[in-house]
Amino acid sequence: MAYRFDTVKNKNLLVIGLGKTGISVIKKLLDICATITGIDSNPALNVGDAFDGYRYSDRGNLKIILGKNISEGKEILRKTDLVIISPGVPESIPIIRLASKYKIPIWSELELAWRLLGVEDKDRTIAVTGTNGKTTVVNLIGKILDDSGKNCAVCGNVGLPLIDTIDTGNEYKHYQRDLIRVIEVSSFQLEWIYDFKPHISVILNITSDHIDRHETFENYVDLKLKLLANQNKNDWSIVNADDRNINEKIRTISKSRNQLPEIIKFGLQTKEGMDLFYENNRIYYRIEKSNGEINIKNILLKGKHNISNIMASVAAAVLIGIDKKSMEKTINSFKPLDHRLEYLGYIRGLRCFNDSKSTNPDATIVAINDFGKEITLIMGGKDKDMDFSELIPVLNKKVKNLILIGETSSSIYKEVMKSTCDYNVYKCDTLEAAVKKGFEVAGPGEVLMLSPACASMDMFKDYKDRGNRFKNLIFSEK
Repeated sequence: MAYRFDTVKNKNLLVIGLGKTGISVIKKLLDICATITGIDSNPALNVGDAFDGYRYSDRGNLKIILGKNISEGKEILRKTDLVIISPGVPESIPIIRLASKYKIPIWSELELAWRLLGVEDKDRTIAVTGTNGKTTVVNLIGKILDDSGKNCAVCGNVGLPLIDTIDTGNEYKHYQRDLIRVIEVSSFQLEWIYDFKPHISVILNITSDHIDRHETFENYVDLKLKLLANQNKNDWSIVNADDRNINEKIRTISKSRNQLPEIIKFGLQTKEGMDLFYENNRIYYRIEKSNGEINIKNILLKGKHNISNIMASVAAAVLIGIDKKSMEKTINSFKPLDHRLEYLGYIRGLRCFNDSKSTNPDATIVAINDFGKEITLIMGGKDKDMDFSELIPVLNKKVKNLILIGETSSSIYKEVMKSTCDYNVYKCDTLEAAVKKGFEVAGPGEVLMLSPACASMDMFKDYKDRGNRFKNLIFSEK
């Protein structure tokens, strides 16, 4: 493990955003950089809690600035060699524009960590992106690798920043030689990459999301495909051949580039031309010199979307060299993650599901498509300028009662009323009221589901907070 700390050694670093990622960058590099300045627009941020016991106030080369406006930006940037942006920070804020004007390098944490890795470490990277399914896939790949005896770290947007897998001393001794990094990558993280080049990339799907951040769907698609921008013929890219947006973008890229990674295709719609396909409860694969089939009849992951997720995971595992028997055992015992079509039980005569992680319309379509017209659906949340036009017809087929909450409740209600609506529609001010209404209107044996199709930050801390609140309300009805 030959890390390349010369990239930041004795540099003056500016870290924008003091969430988990920004704090990890500071703690990891404070002994290596000349100075680090950490800034956050939240004047009420509890820095002590953010550093979680780390004695940041004793460090003479660290300065923390909270709630400052752009008038201080010029002075900060005058002494800055490199800017690191946390994923939640939009590129439109004034200090970032000013740094661009001054031609100061601006990197995401993903790019920073990548430049610190040695060549051998980079050859053992799997990066997964997509609108939906990323967290399930990185966790499943990680579990497959772990169960087979491989040394791996699931990191990135999933909760452990990539930089935290890099050992600058003795704090991460459990990350030994031959570590395989399985990295969840969001569109936010891809905004400021330049050299990032995973050996294996996985692109699961691309549907409309985060338009409030990226302005157009085309921009969003372009960002997702940046994952393979630096890959070459010695790398692999695992792609969902059922996704039209992915296919069209790869065709466009292939016309302008001399080299592409080896493309591995998986899909549910056809067997023709697929490296992996699904038939009769089995996934069949033909990858490199490996041919085989995985029996998934007894999987705990439900829904066709999860068959696609499993195919992507199998492809990555085959490329790493995991044997069929080990893969099959892990796949069939892998439990659904919390807040992803999570079955809560049969409560007061209803089958209850928590799908709080569905933060865009396509994810909700996928969730409800596996049911009959028996769903009382709680939907709505933060407005991200989403297009609900493809969801509305599916509601007609699957929903008996629609209960709307959050910022988007009025706009969704208007869209629904424009359509041929053959289900009941209610608006509630709180999740508590929505759950109460759900138990009132749903029929015996039917489904009560939270699948918001929207982000959560209008009423909740995040999707986990929303899902946990929903679960508590459901369980209180037992």
